[in-house]
Amino acid sequence: MQRFLFWMLIALWVSLMPQASAAAPTLLGTTCMNSKGVIVASIPLQGGKFVCQSVLRISHANQYVIDFKNTSTIAHFQHEITDSNQQTSIIKGGLSSPESDPFMLRHGRIIHLTPGTYRLITWLQSPYYLAQPEVFVSELASYQQQVNFTSATSLLLLGVLLGIFTYYAAIGAAPGHATERMYALFILGNLVFQSAALGAFKQLFEWHWFYLTSLPILFSNLAYVSFVCHLLGINPLHHPKLYHLSLLARTALLALLVTAMIFPNWMLEMDRFGVAIFLTFGLICGIRLSLKKHRIAQLYLIAITVFGVLGGLSITAERLTSNAWTIEQLGLIAVAVEAIMLSLLVAFQINRLHKEKEHMLAELQSTRSLAMTDRLTEMPNRHALENQMLQFPEHGCLMFLDMDNLKYVNDHFGHEAGDHLLKSFSQILSKKLDIHGQLYRLGGDEFAIVCHEDDVEWCQHQLEYTHLQMQKEGFVSAGASMGVVFAHEASNTEELMRIADKRMYANKRSRKNRKEMIQVLAN
Repeated sequence: MQRFLFWMLIALWVSLMPQASAAAPTLLGTTCMNSKGVIVASIPLQGGKFVCQSVLRISHANQYVIDFKNTSTIAHFQHEITDSNQQTSIIKGGLSSPESDPFMLRHGRIIHLTPGTYRLITWLQSPYYLAQPEVFVSELASYQQQVNFTSATSLLLLGVLLGIFTYYAAIGAAPGHATERMYALFILGNLVFQSAALGAFKQLFEWHWFYLTSLPILFSNLAYVSFVCHLLGINPLHHPKLYHLSLLARTALLALLVTAMIFPNWMLEMDRFGVAIFLTFGLICGIRLSLKKHRIAQLYLIAITVFGVLGGLSITAERLTSNAWTIEQLGLIAVAVEAIMLSLLVAFQINRLHKEKEHMLAELQSTRSLAMTDRLTEMPNRHALENQMLQFPEHGCLMFLDMDNLKYVNDHFGHEAGDHLLKSFSQILSKKLDIHGQLYRLGGDEFAIVCHEDDVEWCQHQLEYTHLQMQKEGFVSAGASMGVVFAHEASNTEELMRIADKRMYANKRSRKNRKEMIQVLAN
């Protein structure tokens, strides 16, 4: 990207250098008058009707092009070329004219001239002008050599703006992407303005509404202020002073919009003031937040500074030394550079937000995992079981378990031995269950198993195996009471868990009574 900008600026500098020609046509004694017949030194940018007269000297016969330098924002024009025999050729055009343009993004008109002296009268009519419309005459070959590069560059940059707008408009269409939405609106306003001012809309779509060369910028400026606020996180809570400054900037821009509607001849002047307002606002925000080590603001400050230099030159210039470029094209370069830099900045912010989101999700998952896991046995806990029961399968089975003699082990051998009993029980049983069932610790000496109804007998056998293994480890009285319930026995999870708990305690009483009976018989 840096190489592209470097070579583009080099080409711009070369094209701005005066082009020498041994037999170039000469325009002499150009004078301009307004509609009242008063001679004016320069055409006011607030528009109106003007006529400019000059003498054109041609040294050899050739194909020539008559065009305007400095600006292409001209609604209507008419060239009248009269030779020494009083033969007059009339050429018309302009952004609001139905006449076709032979050159892309230019008002150039081809005419064949023979050696001699001609009187050239140019009529101009426009609501406003972006810069001084000055007539120049050039040989066709020289003219094509000059404008081909500038027109191709302009089309390329318009395509860049269109691509950036399409991309961020698609992102901004989703909820929660106000930054991208405002940025897309800012690009759209500039894209419409540049396409209309350079004549792309007229040549491609035959759109002749002249005020597209100014009005979209006023809306674009409003979108830019909102974009900066969203990009830098400026709101009443975090940056109240800058937020109030943004309200002031928005009010000023709305006032300019209303003024432009009332006085259309001043519309482009309102555009200039609007650009100055949002540039000032952007620089203030960028500098203030950069001093606070705001990374995005630091990168934004670089982008707005570059645009401030290029854009400032384009909105203040009225004349250029080169016939190849116009003020509109220089403004397009400034906007394209700004758009590319801001696109990289927005992409950087999106990438950073994405990484922060991934980090937060990882932390949330870790926290959720801790909340769902029993710290002692590292088995899923009661909360995890309750979540699982919300998606209890149609042919599922729930088994509640109550271990024997945990209190006895705690009282006689200490809680460390009791913890070892719990951990051994859960690890052995969980490993034996494998994929046929999931073990949960509900708390204390209570556990639960969730499995398919076809695996109930398997799980019961694994529970018996676990008791045998624990007895080999020294827990001679290892055992557990069990309560089993199937999904079809209740309509809700609460009822299923209540039934399983009830059956478990019934089984526990039954086992206790059986042990007591065996003890009595033994005695």
